[in-house]
Amino acid sequence: MKKTDWNKVQKLSPNEFSENPRHAEPLLIYSLDEIRTVMNEKMYPSKVSGALARFSGSTTTQHYAVDRLSKACDVFCEGYPIYNFMTILNSGLFNGIGIYLDTNGNDGKSWVMFHLDIREIGFNYNSSLIWIATRKIHPLTHKNSTEYHYPQKDPKYWKLLKSEIMYESRTKIK
Repeated sequence: MKKTDWNKVQKLSPNEFSENPRHAEPLLIYSLDEIRTVMNEKMYPSKVSGALARFSGSTTTQHYAVDRLSKACDVFCEGYPIYNFMTILNSGLFNGIGIYLDTNGNDGKSWVMFHLDIREIGFNYNSSLIWIATRKIHPLTHKNSTEYHYPQKDPKYWKLLKSEIMYESRTKIK
């Protein structure tokens, strides 16, 4: 398997990830490092288990890392989430971009989380696949579930980016 050359990585260190980054595609690590530089905001890989690599569950997730390397990482970014999203989108570094509006950061407080992946093809050959995830509480069981909305398939979901949290500056997640 390919190994990340950490001499090429300027803004990230292996101990920032929830799993050992040897389970990730080197291109993913290099892309995360580059977007951190381009964004000019602090970026924190999620500390939740499976945020970088998953060793059980769905084999279709880009995080899956059994007999292959993970192509995805979940991150939190300081600054304005809408600016961060536009910077990520315009960078062309990621073919999958998920925006999770109902998550808690590494500090336990409310933060927008970005899923960033280097899948082969995004929405099409010219643009990244984008989804916006929200939490829904089932009225009978009161259990949380995540709903995924794909604005490229149904443009009405772009309105989810109007969420207040997308326009609130976030700092110091640690």
